[in-house]
Amino acid sequence: SERSRSERSRSERSRSERSRTGSRAQDDDASAPIDPSKPQWWNDQKKAERRRAEDERNSAIRDENRQKKISAGNVVNYSQKGFTDTRVGATAESVNSRDRYAQKDRGGAGASQYYDEGKDDPDDNRRSQKRQEKLNEMNADMMDMADDRIHKKTTADEELQGRSIWDLVDRGTLMVGCCLIVIVIIAIAIPVALISEDVPYVAPAEPPKPTSSPTRARSLDEEAIGERLAKITPGGLETLLDPQTAHHRAWKWLVYEDGMELGAAKDHLHQRFTLMVIYFISGPWTPVEGRLEWGSPVHECEWEGIFCKDVEELEDELEGRIEELLEVGREDGIKIDVPQRVANRLELRQRLVSGEVPAEFSLLYYLQHLDLENNKLIGALPTPLYKLFNLQTLFLEQNDLTNVDAIGEYRHLENLALSKNNFQGPVPESFKKLTKLKTLYLHTNGFTGPVFDILKDFTSMELLDIAYNKFEGTLPSEFGNMKNLTKVFMGHNNFNGVIPEELGLCKNLKQFQVDGSHDIGGPIPSFFGQLPELTFLKLDTCAFTGTLPMSLGNLEKLAFLDVNSNELGGNIPTQLGKAVSLKTLALANNDFEGVIPSELGRLTKLEKVYLQNTDLSGIMPQEVCDL
Repeated sequence: SERSRSERSRSERSRSERSRTGSRAQDDDASAPIDPSKPQWWNDQKKAERRRAEDERNSAIRDENRQKKISAGNVVNYSQKGFTDTRVGATAESVNSRDRYAQKDRGGAGASQYYDEGKDDPDDNRRSQKRQEKLNEMNADMMDMADDRIHKKTTADEELQGRSIWDLVDRGTLMVGCCLIVIVIIAIAIPVALISEDVPYVAPAEPPKPTSSPTRARSLDEEAIGERLAKITPGGLETLLDPQTAHHRAWKWLVYEDGMELGAAKDHLHQRFTLMVIYFISGPWTPVEGRLEWGSPVHECEWEGIFCKDVEELEDELEGRIEELLEVGREDGIKIDVPQRVANRLELRQRLVSGEVPAEFSLLYYLQHLDLENNKLIGALPTPLYKLFNLQTLFLEQNDLTNVDAIGEYRHLENLALSKNNFQGPVPESFKKLTKLKTLYLHTNGFTGPVFDILKDFTSMELLDIAYNKFEGTLPSEFGNMKNLTKVFMGHNNFNGVIPEELGLCKNLKQFQVDGSHDIGGPIPSFFGQLPELTFLKLDTCAFTGTLPMSLGNLEKLAFLDVNSNELGGNIPTQLGKAVSLKTLALANNDFEGVIPSELGRLTKLEKVYLQNTDLSGIMPQEVCDL
C-alpha cells in the first residue's frame, strides 16, 4: 500500500542518514592520530591496519546477514524480472516491478519491441548478468541497512580480537627488546664458557660401600680407648667407670658422640679427653656467637678460646726445656701423650666457668697461657695446678678466689693478674720466687702489711698495679732498679713517707699514680720533669707541700695532671704553658695564690681545668677564655 511504501521510504532515509553520520565520524577518527607520542609513519600504519580490519568486519557481517535471510526464506528478493515477496504470509504471485514490455537496445530513436523472455541474445545475457549483480548488491544493502553493527564503531575488545602480541607492539620496541635478550644471553654464556674451560669436569666419586653399624663399630673401640684414658685419669679405671664423674662422661662422649670418631691410636686423644673433662666439670659455658664451641666435630685446636702450636715451634720457644717438659709430667706421675699440635694457650674469660678451678688443667703440663678472668671461680687453686711449671701467663681477675699461697711454683711466670678477688692478709712469701714477673695486678683486694719487702727485687717489672688494698710502709729506693717500669698504680693504700728520688731513674715511666694516700707528703719531686715519656701524673688527696715544680713544663707528652686536695701553695708556674699536650689540669683545693698565668692560653688541647677552693685572684685571662 501507499502508506507502507511511505514508511519504508522514511526508514530507508533514516538508515541512510545514520550510515552517513557513522561514516563521517569514522572519517573524523581516521584523520586524528592514534597516538600523538608516536611518529607519523607509525600512526599511518596503524590507521591502515584499522581500516583493513573494519572492512573485513563489515564484509563478514554482510555475508552473515545474507546467509541468515536466504536460509530463513524471509526476504524480498530483487531480480531483473521484478521483485518477489517471499516473506512469511506474503502472496505467492510475482509482482513485476515494470511492464513485461522491456525497452531493449534502441535500433533507432524511440524504437521499442516486445521483450521475448525465451529468446537468447548474447548482449541481453551480459546486460542481465550486470543487472543481477546490481540487484544482489541492492539486496545486500537493504539487508545491511537493518544491521546496526555496521554503523557502530569497532570496540577495543573487537579490535584486539584475533590479534597476537606481535601486532600490538611497535617495531622499534620489539627490536629493542630482542637486542636486550641477546645481550643477556651473551653475558651469561661467556662466563659459563670461561669457567668451563678453567675447571675441567670431574666425575663424582662413587658412593662408599655400606659399612657395619656405626654404633657397633664404635663399641669395638670403647675398650681400647678406655684403657688409654685410664692411664691419665686420677683414680684410674675406677674413676673412669663411675657414671657420676666428668671423666666417664668425657670417655662416653669420645666413643659415641664425638663427630671426629678418634681411634685409640690418635696422638691427640689424651688432649681432647682432658679438655672435655674440664668442660664437663665446670660447664656448660656461655656460648660465643659465630665461634666453634667445645665439643664441635673439628680438631680441638679450632674450638673457641684454644690456641695451639706445633711441637717444633714450642721447642724453639722453650730454648732447650722441651725435653724436661715432655718427660716430667705431673707430680703424681700422670703424663699425657704430647700431640703434634699442643694446646699451649687457653682463654676462657667471661665464660661463666664456675666452682673450684679444675685440677685437670694440670694435665696439660705444656700449657703456657691460662686466662680465667671474670668467671665464678671460688676457693683456692688446687695443688696439682701449681705444677704447670711452664706457665708464663695466669689471669684470674674478677673471681672469688681466696688462696694462692703456692703461687711461687710458677717459676717461669711473667704475667700475673689476681685483681678483684677476695684475698686477705699479707702477700704470700712464695711471691719472692716470681722474679721473672713483668706485669703484676693485685688491685682491689684485702692485702695488708708491707709489700715492697717482697717486690723490691723484681727488676724485670714493667707494670705494677697494687692500688685499693691496705698495704703499709714506705716506697722503696729499689724503684731505681726497676728501669723497665712504664706504669705504677699505688693509690688508696696506707703508704707513708715521700716519693724516693730513685724513681727518677725510670726513664720509660709513662703513668704514675699514688693518690688517696694521706700519709705520703713532702715536696713534689722535680725529677718528674725529667721523665720524657710521662703522660699521666695523679698525686691528688695526699699531703704534698711546697710549690708546683716548674720542671713539669718540660713534659711535652703530659696529658693529665692532678694535684687536687694537697697543701700546695705559691704561684702557678708560667712554664706549664709549655706542656702543650695537657688536656686535664686539676689544681683545686690547694693554697695557690696570685693570678692565673696567661701562658695557659697556649694549651690548645686543654679540655678541663679545676681551680676552685684556692687563693687565686684577678680575672681569667682572655687567652684562656679563647680556648
